[in-house]
Amino acid sequence: MFLNIFPLQNNTFSRLYLRQNLIVLDEVTSTNDYLKQLVSNIKPLPEATAIMANRQVRGRGQRGNVWIDEPHATLALSLVLYPPELSVRHAFNLNMFVCLAIHNWILELLPQVQIKWPNDIYVGDKKLGGVLIENQLSGSLIRSTVIGIGINIKQQSFPVTIRDKATSLYLERPSIAKQSLEHYALSLVSTIMAYYEHIDLRDTSHLLDRYNRTLFRRGIPASFEIGEATVVGTIQGVESNGKLNIIIDNQECLFDLKEISFKL
Repeated sequence: MFLNIFPLQNNTFSRLYLRQNLIVLDEVTSTNDYLKQLVSNIKPLPEATAIMANRQVRGRGQRGNVWIDEPHATLALSLVLYPPELSVRHAFNLNMFVCLAIHNWILELLPQVQIKWPNDIYVGDKKLGGVLIENQLSGSLIRSTVIGIGINIKQQSFPVTIRDKATSLYLERPSIAKQSLEHYALSLVSTIMAYYEHIDLRDTSHLLDRYNRTLFRRGIPASFEIGEATVVGTIQGVESNGKLNIIIDNQECLFDLKEISFKL
């Protein structure tokens, strides 16, 4: 393990504080949308306020994808942070920080956890969860960030269309999926906030080094889709601007989020 879990009893954000600021809803369209609406109100929300839903009917993923959410089986969670003096140019640092915190949280439960660029969590070759970060800006600074997280916890099966691509804690190891979703929500938020208090979000090189160490299929030839073409390349790592560095036909190529996708 490459990052330490910091003891919460030494942190500002105690477990009691986090429990008091965890709002559990039975059903919501999107936890991110719900929390963004609360953040936009005149009265500011306490930092680390989190929304958890037992059922999310319009969950969203990266690239506008729909997040498939099985009621009472998926951990659907959003929390708000107010990063101090964080420039927009460091926006990808937020993504790395959150993915690393989730990675280490799951690593306490399961081995073989990796981060699939830019913000999916994989166990082996299957997706366990994902992240959607939405920032609210004030000039060139990030005023607040709403972090949406989806983790498959209790699913015993998936639709045939994604059965070979998705997994859950239950499918990986049934014994670790017996707690309530609220328990997992509080545990995950606790881990994220422990990282938040001890990591400098402006230290790109520190975050990037650890992010690249966990990168899915790094150094392994794999197939990718660029438009309608399929190419074979080898991931070298992610650059400080969040672009993916891949060697294709002996040439170094940089790709942004919507320019390339894995062919799994």
